[in-house]
Amino acid sequence: MGKVFTYILFIFNLIATVALIISYLSGYISPDKWWVPSFFGLIYPVLLIINLAFMVIWLFFEPIFSLLPLIVIIAGYGYLTRFIQLKGKATEEKGIKVLSYNVKHFAGQGEGNDRATARLITQFIKNKKPDIICLQEVRLRDNSIFNLSQTVKELENIKHYQYARSGATLGAVTMTRYPIVDMGEIRFKGSGNITIYTDILIEKDTMRVFNLHLQSYKVDPGAYSLTYLWTDETGMFKKLRELASRFKRAFVLRARQVKEIREYIDECPYDILLCGDFNDTPASYSYVQLSRGLKDAFVSSGKGIMSTYIGGLPSLRIDYILHSKSYKSYNFETSDYKYSDHLPVLCTLIKK
Repeated sequence: MGKVFTYILFIFNLIATVALIISYLSGYISPDKWWVPSFFGLIYPVLLIINLAFMVIWLFFEPIFSLLPLIVIIAGYGYLTRFIQLKGKATEEKGIKVLSYNVKHFAGQGEGNDRATARLITQFIKNKKPDIICLQEVRLRDNSIFNLSQTVKELENIKHYQYARSGATLGAVTMTRYPIVDMGEIRFKGSGNITIYTDILIEKDTMRVFNLHLQSYKVDPGAYSLTYLWTDETGMFKKLRELASRFKRAFVLRARQVKEIREYIDECPYDILLCGDFNDTPASYSYVQLSRGLKDAFVSSGKGIMSTYIGGLPSLRIDYILHSKSYKSYNFETSDYKYSDHLPVLCTLIKK
Protein backbone atom coordinates (compact mmCIF):
# COMPACT_ATOMS: atom_id res chain seq x y z
CA MET A 1 0.00 0.00 0.00
CA GLY A 2 1.51 3.33 -1.10
CA LYS A 3 2.28 6.05 1.45
CA VAL A 4 -0.14 8.55 -0.07
CA PHE A 5 -2.99 6.03 -0.13
CA THR A 6 -2.16 4.95 3.44
CA TYR A 7 -2.24 8.57 4.59
CA ILE A 8 -5.60 9.23 2.88
CA LEU A 9 -7.08 6.03 4.31
CA PHE A 10 -5.84 6.94 7.79
CA ILE A 11 -7.50 10.37 7.54
CA PHE A 12 -10.81 8.73 6.63
CA ASN A 13 -10.36 6.28 9.50
CA LEU A 14 -9.69 9.17 11.87
CA ILE A 15 -12.90 10.88 10.75
CA ALA A 16 -14.83 7.63 11.29
CA THR A 17 -13.44 7.15 14.80
CA VAL A 18 -14.24 10.75 15.76
CA ALA A 19 -17.78 10.23 14.46
CA LEU A 20 -18.08 7.07 16.57
CA ILE A 21 -16.88 8.94 19.66
CA ILE A 22 -19.49 11.65 19.03
CA SER A 23 -22.15 8.92 18.86
CA TYR A 24 -21.08 7.82 22.36
CA LEU A 25 -21.64 11.37 23.61
CA SER A 26 -25.12 11.64 22.08
CA GLY A 27 -26.72 10.03 25.12
CA TYR A 28 -25.43 12.79 27.41
CA ILE A 29 -25.84 15.95 25.32
CA SER A 30 -29.42 17.17 25.22
CA PRO A 31 -30.62 17.83 21.66
CA ASP A 32 -32.41 20.83 23.14
CA LYS A 33 -28.94 22.38 23.49
CA TRP A 34 -27.14 20.79 20.50
CA TRP A 35 -28.88 18.31 18.22
CA VAL A 36 -26.02 17.20 15.94
CA PRO A 37 -24.62 14.46 18.27
CA SER A 38 -28.07 12.86 18.29
CA PHE A 39 -27.77 12.23 14.56
CA PHE A 40 -24.45 10.43 15.13
CA GLY A 41 -26.14 8.36 17.84
CA LEU A 42 -28.86 7.40 15.38
CA ILE A 43 -26.32 6.04 12.89
CA TYR A 44 -24.15 4.35 15.55
CA PRO A 45 -24.52 0.86 13.95
CA VAL A 46 -23.27 2.22 10.62
CA LEU A 47 -20.33 3.97 12.27
CA LEU A 48 -19.48 0.79 14.17
CA ILE A 49 -19.43 -1.28 10.97
CA ILE A 50 -17.25 1.30 9.21
CA ASN A 51 -14.72 1.23 12.06
CA LEU A 52 -14.73 -2.57 12.11
CA ALA A 53 -14.02 -2.53 8.37
CA PHE A 54 -11.08 -0.16 8.88
CA MET A 55 -9.74 -2.41 11.63
CA VAL A 56 -9.79 -5.45 9.33
CA ILE A 57 -8.17 -3.52 6.46
CA TRP A 58 -5.33 -2.29 8.69
CA LEU A 59 -4.67 -5.82 9.97
CA PHE A 60 -3.71 -6.82 6.42
CA PHE A 61 -1.68 -3.73 5.49
CA GLU A 62 -0.61 -1.68 8.55
CA PRO A 63 -1.45 -3.71 11.70
CA ILE A 64 -0.36 -0.96 14.10
CA PHE A 65 -3.06 1.36 12.72
CA SER A 66 -5.77 -1.17 13.59
CA LEU A 67 -5.34 -0.10 17.22
CA LEU A 68 -7.11 3.21 16.50
CA PRO A 69 -10.55 1.76 15.62
CA LEU A 70 -10.06 -1.14 18.05
CA ILE A 71 -9.55 1.15 21.07
CA VAL A 72 -12.54 3.32 20.16
CA ILE A 73 -14.78 0.26 19.65
CA ILE A 74 -13.73 -1.23 22.99
CA ALA A 75 -14.35 2.12 24.69
CA GLY A 76 -17.97 1.89 23.55
CA TYR A 77 -18.52 -1.75 24.48
CA GLY A 78 -21.48 -0.78 26.67
CA TYR A 79 -23.22 0.67 23.62
CA LEU A 80 -22.58 -2.50 21.62
CA THR A 81 -24.31 -4.69 24.23
CA ARG A 82 -27.49 -2.64 23.85
CA PHE A 83 -27.70 -3.76 20.22
CA ILE A 84 -26.33 -7.31 20.39
CA GLN A 85 -26.65 -10.04 23.03
CA LEU A 86 -25.18 -13.52 22.64
CA LYS A 87 -26.59 -15.68 25.43
CA GLY A 88 -30.07 -14.70 26.53
CA LYS A 89 -31.56 -15.76 29.86
CA ALA A 90 -34.55 -18.08 30.11
CA THR A 91 -36.62 -19.51 32.94
CA GLU A 92 -39.64 -21.76 33.37
CA GLU A 93 -40.42 -20.09 36.70
CA LYS A 94 -43.69 -18.20 36.77
CA GLY A 95 -43.32 -14.44 36.94
CA ILE A 96 -44.92 -11.27 35.61
CA LYS A 97 -45.26 -11.54 31.84
CA VAL A 98 -45.02 -8.15 30.11
CA LEU A 99 -45.95 -7.25 26.53
CA SER A 100 -45.43 -3.90 24.79
CA TYR A 101 -46.65 -3.27 21.25
CA ASN A 102 -47.11 -0.26 18.98
CA VAL A 103 -50.10 -1.44 16.94
CA LYS A 104 -50.01 1.40 14.35
CA HIS A 105 -53.75 2.10 14.79
CA PHE A 106 -54.42 -1.40 13.39
CA ALA A 107 -53.47 -0.31 9.88
CA GLY A 108 -51.15 -3.31 9.49
CA GLN A 109 -48.68 -3.22 6.60
CA GLY A 110 -51.16 -1.72 4.19
CA GLU A 111 -52.91 -4.99 3.38
CA GLY A 112 -56.28 -6.17 4.66
CA ASN A 113 -58.66 -4.09 6.75
CA ASP A 114 -58.24 -2.46 10.13
CA ARG A 115 -60.93 -4.52 11.85
CA ALA A 116 -59.33 -7.80 10.74
CA THR A 117 -55.91 -6.59 11.90
CA ALA A 118 -57.33 -5.61 15.30
CA ARG A 119 -58.81 -9.09 15.65
CA LEU A 120 -55.51 -10.75 14.72
CA ILE A 121 -53.57 -8.64 17.22
CA THR A 122 -56.13 -9.38 19.94
CA GLN A 123 -55.78 -13.10 19.25
CA PHE A 124 -51.99 -12.81 19.38
CA ILE A 125 -52.18 -11.13 22.80
CA LYS A 126 -54.67 -13.73 23.98
CA ASN A 127 -52.30 -16.55 22.97
CA LYS A 128 -49.34 -14.96 24.78
CA LYS A 129 -51.31 -14.53 28.05
CA PRO A 130 -49.40 -11.51 29.41
CA ASP A 131 -50.06 -10.09 32.86
CA ILE A 132 -49.29 -6.50 31.83
CA ILE A 133 -49.99 -5.13 28.35
CA CYS A 134 -48.86 -1.73 27.06
CA LEU A 135 -50.20 -0.72 23.64
CA GLN A 136 -49.33 2.44 21.74
CA GLU A 137 -51.06 4.12 18.77
CA VAL A 138 -54.34 2.40 19.54
CA ARG A 139 -57.41 3.50 17.61
CA LEU A 140 -59.85 4.31 20.40
CA ARG A 141 -62.57 6.30 18.68
CA ASP A 142 -64.20 3.62 16.50
CA ASN A 143 -65.54 0.72 18.57
CA SER A 144 -66.39 -1.20 15.42
CA ILE A 145 -62.65 -1.63 14.78
CA PHE A 146 -61.36 -2.08 18.34
CA ASN A 147 -63.67 -2.31 21.32
CA LEU A 148 -61.51 -1.97 24.42
CA SER A 149 -64.00 -3.16 27.02
CA GLN A 150 -64.92 -6.17 24.88
CA THR A 151 -61.23 -6.98 24.35
CA VAL A 152 -60.62 -6.98 28.10
CA LYS A 153 -63.44 -9.50 28.51
CA GLU A 154 -61.84 -11.75 25.87
CA LEU A 155 -58.44 -11.71 27.60
CA GLU A 156 -59.10 -14.22 30.35
CA ASN A 157 -56.49 -13.07 32.86
CA ILE A 158 -56.94 -9.31 32.25
CA LYS A 159 -59.32 -7.53 34.61
CA HIS A 160 -58.27 -3.88 34.69
CA TYR A 161 -57.29 -1.23 32.16
CA GLN A 162 -56.47 2.42 31.60
CA TYR A 163 -56.53 4.40 28.38
CA ALA A 164 -56.06 7.96 27.21
CA ARG A 165 -56.31 9.60 23.81
CA SER A 166 -53.42 11.69 22.56
CA GLY A 167 -55.69 13.22 19.92
CA ALA A 168 -59.12 12.75 18.43
CA THR A 169 -58.59 9.08 17.58
CA LEU A 170 -55.32 7.53 18.76
CA GLY A 171 -54.01 6.90 22.25
CA ALA A 172 -52.33 4.53 24.69
CA VAL A 173 -53.81 1.55 26.53
CA THR A 174 -52.48 -0.32 29.55
CA MET A 175 -54.20 -3.57 30.56
CA THR A 176 -53.35 -5.76 33.53
CA ARG A 177 -54.57 -8.60 35.68
CA TYR A 178 -53.45 -6.69 38.78
CA PRO A 179 -55.70 -4.17 40.56
CA ILE A 180 -55.15 -0.53 39.59
CA VAL A 181 -54.80 1.79 42.59
CA ASP A 182 -53.98 5.04 40.78
CA MET A 183 -53.37 6.39 37.29
CA GLY A 184 -52.33 9.52 35.44
CA GLU A 185 -51.36 11.08 32.12
CA ILE A 186 -48.39 13.06 30.86
CA ARG A 187 -49.36 15.25 27.91
CA PHE A 188 -46.65 17.00 25.92
CA LYS A 189 -46.86 20.55 24.64
CA GLY A 190 -46.61 20.85 20.86
CA SER A 191 -46.94 17.12 20.25
CA GLY A 192 -49.65 14.56 19.65
CA ASN A 193 -47.78 11.98 21.73
CA ILE A 194 -48.72 10.85 25.21
CA THR A 195 -47.46 8.85 28.19
CA ILE A 196 -49.78 7.25 30.72
CA TYR A 197 -48.81 5.76 34.06
CA THR A 198 -50.68 3.14 36.03
CA ASP A 199 -50.06 2.14 39.65
CA ILE A 200 -50.84 -1.55 40.09
CA LEU A 201 -50.87 -3.73 43.20
CA ILE A 202 -48.85 -6.94 42.88
CA GLU A 203 -49.48 -8.87 46.08
CA LYS A 204 -48.43 -6.25 48.68
CA ASP A 205 -46.15 -4.22 46.42
CA THR A 206 -47.09 -1.28 44.21
CA MET A 207 -45.54 -0.95 40.76
CA ARG A 208 -45.88 2.09 38.52
CA VAL A 209 -46.21 1.16 34.85
CA PHE A 210 -45.26 3.88 32.37
CA ASN A 211 -46.62 3.41 28.84
CA LEU A 212 -44.69 5.68 26.46
CA HIS A 213 -44.99 6.87 22.91
CA LEU A 214 -42.39 9.53 22.15
CA GLN A 215 -42.12 11.93 19.23
CA SER A 216 -41.52 10.32 15.83
CA TYR A 217 -39.48 11.70 12.93
CA LYS A 218 -42.58 11.94 10.72
CA VAL A 219 -40.54 10.95 7.69
CA ASP A 220 -42.04 9.25 4.65
CA PRO A 221 -39.23 6.89 3.51
CA GLY A 222 -40.43 7.05 -0.10
CA ALA A 223 -40.10 10.83 -0.22
CA TYR A 224 -36.47 10.73 0.94
CA SER A 225 -35.18 7.52 -0.66
CA LEU A 226 -31.76 7.65 -2.32
CA THR A 227 -33.34 6.72 -5.65
CA TYR A 228 -35.77 9.63 -5.42
CA LEU A 229 -33.09 12.10 -4.36
CA TRP A 230 -30.71 11.15 -7.17
CA THR A 231 -33.43 11.37 -9.83
CA ASP A 232 -34.46 14.82 -8.59
CA GLU A 233 -31.09 16.57 -8.48
CA THR A 234 -32.55 20.09 -8.44
CA GLY A 235 -34.61 19.37 -5.36
CA MET A 236 -32.08 17.10 -3.66
CA PHE A 237 -30.53 19.72 -1.37
CA LYS A 238 -33.94 21.12 -0.49
CA LYS A 239 -35.11 17.63 0.46
CA LEU A 240 -31.99 17.03 2.54
CA ARG A 241 -32.55 20.32 4.40
CA GLU A 242 -36.16 19.30 5.03
CA LEU A 243 -34.98 15.92 6.30
CA ALA A 244 -32.44 17.51 8.64
CA SER A 245 -35.14 19.86 9.93
CA ARG A 246 -37.49 16.94 10.67
CA PHE A 247 -34.75 15.06 12.51
CA LYS A 248 -33.80 18.13 14.53
CA ARG A 249 -37.42 18.78 15.53
CA ALA A 250 -37.92 15.15 16.59
CA PHE A 251 -34.68 15.09 18.59
CA VAL A 252 -35.56 18.32 20.41
CA LEU A 253 -39.19 17.39 21.16
CA ARG A 254 -38.18 13.95 22.43
CA ALA A 255 -35.57 15.49 24.72
CA ARG A 256 -38.25 17.71 26.26
CA GLN A 257 -40.64 14.78 26.61
CA VAL A 258 -37.92 12.68 28.23
CA LYS A 259 -37.19 15.45 30.72
CA GLU A 260 -40.84 15.48 31.85
CA ILE A 261 -41.04 11.69 32.13
CA ARG A 262 -37.72 11.56 33.98
CA GLU A 263 -39.12 13.91 36.62
CA TYR A 264 -42.02 11.51 37.22
CA ILE A 265 -39.61 8.58 37.43
CA ASP A 266 -37.33 10.34 39.92
CA GLU A 267 -40.27 11.29 42.15
CA CYS A 268 -41.88 7.84 42.04
CA PRO A 269 -41.73 5.94 45.38
CA TYR A 270 -42.55 2.57 43.77
CA ASP A 271 -40.90 -0.03 41.58
CA ILE A 272 -41.00 1.04 37.95
CA LEU A 273 -41.87 -0.70 34.70
CA LEU A 274 -41.32 1.48 31.66
CA CYS A 275 -42.56 0.19 28.30
CA GLY A 276 -43.17 1.66 24.91
CA ASP A 277 -42.07 3.14 21.64
CA PHE A 278 -39.22 5.60 22.22
CA ASN A 279 -38.78 6.27 18.47
CA ASP A 280 -35.07 6.29 19.26
CA THR A 281 -32.16 3.85 19.36
CA PRO A 282 -30.19 2.50 22.36
CA ALA A 283 -27.41 5.01 21.63
CA SER A 284 -29.78 7.96 21.94
CA TYR A 285 -30.27 10.67 24.52
CA SER A 286 -33.83 9.40 25.09
CA TYR A 287 -32.69 5.88 25.92
CA VAL A 288 -29.71 6.86 28.07
CA GLN A 289 -31.73 9.30 30.18
CA LEU A 290 -34.81 7.12 30.61
CA SER A 291 -32.83 3.96 31.38
CA ARG A 292 -30.77 5.64 34.12
CA GLY A 293 -31.18 3.55 37.27
CA LEU A 294 -33.24 0.92 35.42
CA LYS A 295 -32.50 -2.39 33.73
CA ASP A 296 -33.08 -3.07 30.04
CA ALA A 297 -34.90 -6.39 29.61
CA PHE A 298 -33.18 -7.06 26.28
CA VAL A 299 -29.69 -6.44 27.68
CA SER A 300 -30.49 -8.69 30.67
CA SER A 301 -32.25 -11.55 28.91
CA GLY A 302 -32.34 -11.03 25.15
CA LYS A 303 -30.40 -12.77 22.41
CA GLY A 304 -29.26 -11.77 18.93
CA ILE A 305 -29.20 -8.51 17.01
CA MET A 306 -32.38 -6.82 18.07
CA SER A 307 -34.64 -4.68 15.90
CA THR A 308 -38.28 -3.84 16.57
CA TYR A 309 -39.10 -1.39 13.78
CA ILE A 310 -39.90 -2.95 10.40
CA GLY A 311 -41.13 0.09 8.49
CA GLY A 312 -39.52 1.69 5.46
CA LEU A 313 -36.46 2.99 7.31
CA PRO A 314 -33.58 0.64 8.28
CA SER A 315 -34.36 -1.86 11.04
CA LEU A 316 -33.90 -0.31 14.48
CA ARG A 317 -34.56 -1.22 18.10
CA ILE A 318 -36.87 1.54 19.26
CA ASP A 319 -39.33 -0.40 21.47
CA TYR A 320 -38.26 -1.18 25.03
CA ILE A 321 -39.09 -2.79 28.34
CA LEU A 322 -37.15 -1.20 31.22
CA HIS A 323 -37.64 -2.06 34.88
CA SER A 324 -36.43 -1.43 38.41
CA LYS A 325 -33.36 -3.28 39.64
CA SER A 326 -35.48 -5.04 42.27
CA TYR A 327 -36.66 -7.32 39.44
CA LYS A 328 -34.81 -9.72 37.17
CA SER A 329 -35.92 -10.18 33.57
CA TYR A 330 -36.03 -13.42 31.61
CA ASN A 331 -37.28 -14.74 28.28
CA PHE A 332 -37.00 -11.48 26.36
CA GLU A 333 -38.31 -11.90 22.84
CA THR A 334 -39.73 -10.14 19.85
CA SER A 335 -42.37 -12.01 17.96
CA ASP A 336 -42.21 -12.08 14.16
CA TYR A 337 -45.81 -10.90 14.05
CA LYS A 338 -45.97 -8.34 11.26
CA TYR A 339 -49.37 -6.71 11.69
CA SER A 340 -47.84 -3.31 12.44
CA ASP A 341 -44.69 -1.42 11.48
CA HIS A 342 -43.36 -2.48 14.90
CA LEU A 343 -42.77 -5.89 16.42
CA PRO A 344 -44.17 -6.70 19.88
CA VAL A 345 -41.63 -7.12 22.69
CA LEU A 346 -42.16 -9.46 25.65
CA CYS A 347 -40.34 -10.56 28.79
CA THR A 348 -40.93 -12.17 32.17
CA LEU A 349 -40.09 -10.29 35.39
CA ILE A 350 -39.36 -12.00 38.69
CA LYS A 351 -38.90 -10.16 41.98
CA LYS A 352 -35.45 -10.65 43.51
